[in-house]
Amino acid sequence: MVNLLYAVAAFTCALVVLILPARTRRNLSKGQPIDRAFLRLIDWTVIFCCADGTWGLVASDLIMNDHILFAASAIFHSFAAFTPLVWLYFVITYVGKIRYRRYYFLISLILFLAEMVLVFTNFWDRQVFFVNADGEYQTGPLRRYLFYAQYLNYVTIAILAFFRIVRNDRRNSNYLAVLAFVAAPLGAGFFQLLYPDAPAYSIGYMLGCCIIYSFVVTDIINARTMENISMSRANEAKTAFLNSMSHDIRTPLNAITGFNNVALGALGKDDGKVKDCLKKIAQSSDALLTIINDILEISRIEAGKIIFSEDKGNVRYSFVNIDSMMQEIARTSGISLSFSFGKIEDLYVICDFAHCGRVFTNLISNAIKYTPRGGSVDVHCEQTGRRSDGYGLYTYTFKDNGIGMSDEFQKQLFQPFSRERTSTVSKIQGTGLGLALSKNLVESMGGTISCESRQGKGSTFTVTLPFRIQEGQEYVVPQTNPNDMEFLRDRKILLVEDNELNREIANAILGEIGAHVTDAEDGSQAVEMMKSPEADDFDLVLMDIQMPTMDGIEATRQIRALGTKASRIPIVAMSANAFEEDRQRAFAAGMNGYITKPVDLSILTSTLKKYLI
Repeated sequence: MVNLLYAVAAFTCALVVLILPARTRRNLSKGQPIDRAFLRLIDWTVIFCCADGTWGLVASDLIMNDHILFAASAIFHSFAAFTPLVWLYFVITYVGKIRYRRYYFLISLILFLAEMVLVFTNFWDRQVFFVNADGEYQTGPLRRYLFYAQYLNYVTIAILAFFRIVRNDRRNSNYLAVLAFVAAPLGAGFFQLLYPDAPAYSIGYMLGCCIIYSFVVTDIINARTMENISMSRANEAKTAFLNSMSHDIRTPLNAITGFNNVALGALGKDDGKVKDCLKKIAQSSDALLTIINDILEISRIEAGKIIFSEDKGNVRYSFVNIDSMMQEIARTSGISLSFSFGKIEDLYVICDFAHCGRVFTNLISNAIKYTPRGGSVDVHCEQTGRRSDGYGLYTYTFKDNGIGMSDEFQKQLFQPFSRERTSTVSKIQGTGLGLALSKNLVESMGGTISCESRQGKGSTFTVTLPFRIQEGQEYVVPQTNPNDMEFLRDRKILLVEDNELNREIANAILGEIGAHVTDAEDGSQAVEMMKSPEADDFDLVLMDIQMPTMDGIEATRQIRALGTKASRIPIVAMSANAFEEDRQRAFAAGMNGYITKPVDLSILTSTLKKYLI
């Protein structure tokens, strides 16, 4: 009767272990190492418990056969010897890379082989176990060595788990669960000595599996579920982004294509219409370029690849160039735009004025965009503090009396692609990236940005930025970028550009003024041309960056290394690579200036003036 109860208990343990992960087994994948190790642990434990239950059944009065009982005992002890290897495999898989993992496996393997030798030789000497004349299972004098070998195996695994807890406390509760998991068969061994008639190992292994499932595997499954939810949300956001971009990119692109067709049809018939179409094409091109720049910039910020420059300047000139551009936009929209300054003790600072300007332009543009005709936008700057590390705190406020925002929308105001009303509904174009980009830029520069808004009353954005205070007063007031290009007449320019259309555009612009342009299709051609005696006649080199055969960076290095008069000619980059690190690479190679594509005529003019006047 006792052995029958033993069998029932062991089979019950097998059933518990079998159904334990039943509800979550579909979330486990054999492609994941930890999942594969857990599934093997579960499967082997079920096999062991069934072997243990079979032994109890054979030893009961229902099935009493000396030979079968002896064979069942040998199978049980063999399975018991192999189980620590399965336990070790799971622990090592869970804790990750281990410096001496092969030695742990070697120790376990040696102990396993020693146990198997005892079990194998027991067929002849009956020193581990035997079946007496009454058909009862009896232990021999070497049985305790079998127990010691198994016990030492689990102690080895426990030491491994303990040291991982000491060295890594990031998942301390989970590692403690692993230690309890290993302790279960250790406790089962002691329990077996005290109560030989109980299926202690089956109970211990079942408890170990329950512990590891409850505290480790469920955490892994939950984390994976949350990850899947995050991925699903990311995919939804990506889909929403693509839908938004499809509309917002196609809108200016449709205008460009449409007005281009209208202009072609009006050529030679209505010069006024052609001029109007070209003006609208330029406006749509600017809108399209803004969308593309915002997408690229916010992606680089999120990837941590943005680099900030250190420009020396005067805080009072924060809005130079922004002022005139925004005033024109505000005037066209019927909005009153004003700029003012409060108390500023430290005028001369070091910061990235270009990125600051990007933030200010976004905020002012939004304020104008969402303020009805006849409204006002007020921009104010003042110094609000000074830090002990040599930085001053400068606060910019952008206040409008426009349509404002709801409290609900303000909670997600700075999320990418967020707009309270889509451009289709509100008739206001935008990607929903401007504020997200501004927030990322401000925070990347160590500042803060906040907003107060009420529907129908307007909005106030507050930006606080830390600028390093200059010891001197170095600053050159930015040029207003006049379009007077007479200084280029009769100048000789080497244009290094691999794209035929870009060469045609540059030749048209420069040639119309009267400049003499010589083309080179890649960097290697440019280097050879600069080696010729005629190279001294060039006044300037316009150099593309990305080109086949030899790029602009390498071409510039080789030109500067010539050591001739021509090697000192100004080289200005003209590239579609628009990021700060690209500028730094160009200057490090020996370039003098940097212009980004698409080329702004006023920027081209002001840049070339530096080196040709």
